[in-house]
Amino acid sequence: MYVSVQFKLQLNGPDRKKLLELMRKQSSAIRSAYKLLKNKNSHSQIYQKLRQLFPDLPTKYIDSAIYKAKQYPTDKKVVFGGKALFEKLCKNRDKKSREKLKRKWKEQRQGTLISIGSKADKGNRLMRFESINGELLLRITVGERKFIYAKVLREPSNAKDKWNTFLTMLQTSWQSKAYFPYTVELS
Repeated sequence: MYVSVQFKLQLNGPDRKKLLELMRKQSSAIRSAYKLLKNKNSHSQIYQKLRQLFPDLPTKYIDSAIYKAKQYPTDKKVVFGGKALFEKLCKNRDKKSREKLKRKWKEQRQGTLISIGSKADKGNRLMRFESINGELLLRITVGERKFIYAKVLREPSNAKDKWNTFLTMLQTSWQSKAYFPYTVELS
């Protein structure tokens, strides 16, 4: 069963900077993986090249970057950050609106972090939901055994909200130790 839910995160200043840097690196890895896919490289070749290009990026993030890159069509041109926004940026505009568009396009282009979960990883090794002192937090791995914690800001909108289903699944997995895989994508 796949459940797709959206939520906001609350981070402190230094943790936010670390997260943005990690998102920038993985976004670059996704674009590099896409270029390598277009050149018909195998998964293992892409993995090895990305390990060389991004030595400080945790290996699971590299696997996730390859997974994300495979979702884009290789037979068409892809504009990372959004084609419509890029086209608006290319048109002649005054300096103030151009800078605003450029900042927005750059955020979309560099603002992706995805981690694919598995049952063996207790759900998701790199981005794991944890309950600490009654608060739901997302533990994000930013390096080898280095984590930041972000408070999850999400309230169910009604009784049938998928968020309730997801929270129930999390609670059950924590109690029974029968974990389920989940993928987390931050943007």
